Amino acid sequence: MPTFLSGGVSIRLQCYEPNTPGAHPALILFHGAGGNVDHWVQYLVPGINRLGIALYAVHYFDRTKTQRADPALIEDGIHVPLWLGTAGDALAHIAALPHVDPRRIALVGISLGAFISLALATEAKPIRAVIDISGGLAEPWSTRATSAFPHTLIVHGEADTTVPVSHARKLDDLLTRLEVRHEIILLPKEGHWFSPAAHLRILAIISTFLSTHL
Repeated sequence: MPTFLSGGVSIRLQCYEPNTPGAHPALILFHGAGGNVDHWVQYLVPGINRLGIALYAVHYFDRTKTQRADPALIEDGIHVPLWLGTAGDALAHIAALPHVDPRRIALVGISLGAFISLALATEAKPIRAVIDISGGLAEPWSTRATSAFPHTLIVHGEADTTVPVSHARKLDDLLTRLEVRHEIILLPKEGHWFSPAAHLRILAIISTFLSTHL
């Protein structure tokens, strides 16, 4: 598996590139607190590659040798800045790849990965769009967002008890105040782990969003 360096540590990077000539747009995936990369990769890759978009899944937990992140680890003030730094290094590495168009890069984050993606979008370029699945924008990054924030897709289950849907609504309110183009999709009766039917709907929504903004 390809790797790149972040803080002197080798970070694994799963790469799924379409068979299209020239530079292609890229979608960078940041996994959730469970550390499971493959779950969302298997859903996203076929449709994303058909659109001519490459998918790069970042094993950002490699930076701290973490297998699974519990709330105490996330809130200790140490790990999140390191993961965010690795996310920024991943963005710079992928943007410099010869077959990637650096002007057309989007982020997709799942739960904790969505918090990382949205925080990165307040401080890094180039990011064309962000897809937030079951996440939110925490402080202090929520105070750093400006009208230059990327186009954003917010997807959240209304019955989520792990990351309450209030996080999605707060982000919607913030982006509305900043006049940032965004969409919010709230899925009734869906929790933090989506049903098979919800997964299919989310994939269709993501494909439409990326076709428009990437």
